[in-house]
Amino acid sequence: MRHRYLGGALLGTALVFSLVIYGVWVSPETAEGVEAAAEVRAAAEVEEPQEQRQLNGACTDMTVPEENHGSIRLRVDHPASEEEVAVDERGEIAINGILHKHATMVGVSDEEVTASDFTFGPPPEGEAAWSQSWSTTLRPPHLGENTICARAERDPKRSARVLRDFTVVDLIPPSDVPGLAVGDVSSTGATVTWGAASDNYGLAGYEVTVDGGSPERSTVDTRSYTITGLEPSTSHTVSVVAIDLAGNISTTPATVSFTTEASSPPPPSDGDLTFEVEEGGANAFWDADDPADASYRVFLNERSYESFDRDQFCEDENGDPAIPCTTQDVIGYPIAPLEEGTLYVVRVEVLGEDGALERTMRGSFTTTTSEEVVPPKMRALIATEGSRCAAMGGAFYVAPDARAGVSLPTGSSEVFAGCHTVQDSSCLDAFIPLSGDQIVECVDDLTGVLRALAPPGGGPVISSLDDAENVGTSSVQVESVSWCHDGACALVLAPVAQVAAVVDVAPRPVLVRTVVVAASAIGVSAAAVGGAAALGVLLALLFEEELGTAGLLEYPIDASTDFEAFDNWGLSNGEFYNSLQMYGEVIKTTNQIARRDNLSFGWASANDVALKRMIDIACSVQQGGNGATFDGCKSEFAVYVPGAKNYTGASMPKTGEHIVNAMFNTGSTWPVERYQWHYPARSIGGSKAKAEGYNHKWFNLVKFRPNPCDPKPFGDVCDEFPFWATDQAVDLSGITASRQIVPKGEETSQGTDINGFFKKCAVGNDEKFIVLPIEHWVTAGGPSFGFRVTNNGTSSCLIP
Repeated sequence: MRHRYLGGALLGTALVFSLVIYGVWVSPETAEGVEAAAEVRAAAEVEEPQEQRQLNGACTDMTVPEENHGSIRLRVDHPASEEEVAVDERGEIAINGILHKHATMVGVSDEEVTASDFTFGPPPEGEAAWSQSWSTTLRPPHLGENTICARAERDPKRSARVLRDFTVVDLIPPSDVPGLAVGDVSSTGATVTWGAASDNYGLAGYEVTVDGGSPERSTVDTRSYTITGLEPSTSHTVSVVAIDLAGNISTTPATVSFTTEASSPPPPSDGDLTFEVEEGGANAFWDADDPADASYRVFLNERSYESFDRDQFCEDENGDPAIPCTTQDVIGYPIAPLEEGTLYVVRVEVLGEDGALERTMRGSFTTTTSEEVVPPKMRALIATEGSRCAAMGGAFYVAPDARAGVSLPTGSSEVFAGCHTVQDSSCLDAFIPLSGDQIVECVDDLTGVLRALAPPGGGPVISSLDDAENVGTSSVQVESVSWCHDGACALVLAPVAQVAAVVDVAPRPVLVRTVVVAASAIGVSAAAVGGAAALGVLLALLFEEELGTAGLLEYPIDASTDFEAFDNWGLSNGEFYNSLQMYGEVIKTTNQIARRDNLSFGWASANDVALKRMIDIACSVQQGGNGATFDGCKSEFAVYVPGAKNYTGASMPKTGEHIVNAMFNTGSTWPVERYQWHYPARSIGGSKAKAEGYNHKWFNLVKFRPNPCDPKPFGDVCDEFPFWATDQAVDLSGITASRQIVPKGEETSQGTDINGFFKKCAVGNDEKFIVLPIEHWVTAGGPSFGFRVTNNGTSSCLIP
């Protein structure tokens, strides 16, 4: 049976262990490397026993069902061998048998779960008078196949041990879902919420069904569901059931009905006010049909936005600036950056030459939304099915989009769709949980699966554009996460982005990186790995030469390195592991896009050095430093690389150039006080700046004049960095944000870009992220892109 119980220190909520399995790597260029390689091959050829029993304590060496001293005569009557046993309403099973009355029961163990509280009684009818009955209860560590070891003793030094293999099932459905309610009803949607259901053994999650459609999963800790895309004034019914770890569902679905609101009329409009809407902004248009118009005041959601003269944003029928502005021209005014999927109300006041109010125009629009890289329903499905697979004794669960690329080991069997057992996973299981400095040398079915999925060089998965295009095919790159629920664990195998998304919904996951290596490799403690948990170890081959500690600049790598087959990911004490992942992702993605888009772009030595230094500085700031001393980046963060185009292909060269200039000042040096700008935090809707009394056009305030945007050329706008929607906007960082004139068309393009990054890369409110402005990428006309860095790889999320 598989070793699954993690021990008291790690119990409670589900713990997630991020697990990257490296291939076996030795250097073939030395005698030691050749010898080590031979040792690894020999170890791989050792035949493992067909049946592996992982039991604890005094039971670990048992190879037969019974070792029974004649003066003890221990017997286990229930469960019988190969019997199917159902857990009771407490999630426990009954275990009983008979024993000599002068012997003592020591305990009954199921992997690392032990029962030592026994009830004794007279012998059952028909049994000899020398015997007594015994019974106890035990909560199995998982459903499915289990093995117990019952132990008894009798002085002097006589003992008995009995093994029983049996199957644990759960036939009791979870409780009905309580407290289902509907709220936030609009003309196009609503949100339903519910209370926590209960179960005798454990819940996997909930299933939500709208109007009898296909059910969608929700994780245990997510008890709300937002419904969108409905028609106004229509009736709908929502039902919710709980699903437990055995796949049982609530007997009676909780049901609630509601009717969407009638379609709200738009705000009353005076004049011809229209909008062209994007994700991160909109362009407002109105006719300049009155020669008496002198200037305009714009209000957004009844908050003052900006005032400007009639000629400032006047354009002709071709969209070119029209100076002077005539009655045949239109005013085209950009409003950005804005949050996606949000309703905005605009009021424009028209002023005459004397400043008197001539007329008012009103209108509204809702910014568009982008698709998430990993749909919430897929994330919830993988999380709940991973929990089920662990609880039902599965060794691994393969997500739907990864099944084409995962070969099942010989002898594996399916527990349910995607969940499989293996004949042997005892070797790898023995290392869970990991502690201290260890070298993980395993030859079993499960490590075979993981080695087959590992990148050729044994490094982390650097997932870029190609992986996003290959989802659902045999070419998709697959990562693994060891998903644990109440002590039972199973590997979850999924495309890279899905692994990152699943880890994100786990309640405070513990991340551990594990590397399978050769016996000659050097162990590196997890404490030295940037951002890794104290649990576990990182093991990898290190560079042969002595290296310094001044960040990535000290490492003998460059842009020509094949990061798909790079075997020295351990680096110096593992400290710069995540920094190197970031470096590898940037190099790989820029090269891929350059080839795809036929850009004149390459990594010269000076550019390579600049990127390494920038990453070192950003990681130092992330770790609380000042950029002067270098620390490797911690994991679980998003990276935004601005370009000369946004991710949708819209042009924004001056905006990209501005971000570069803002960070580098002269284009080649970093002002020390601006180091912090590499690591801002998201601020939804610019709430941090608004709380300080600023609005979008803060640079027009007297306190910030003079500045490069005062005055603005006709038809242009003022771009700012750090971004408005961050905690460093305006002067919140302690220094006033950089400003630069850019064409007005770039304002909405950049707003869409940063909103897309926040959405697609799952950057939550107040969550920090890294900005890497690459000067020669912008100069070459490259588009923006973004990715996430996790403990076991990188994953593209803002994909141009």
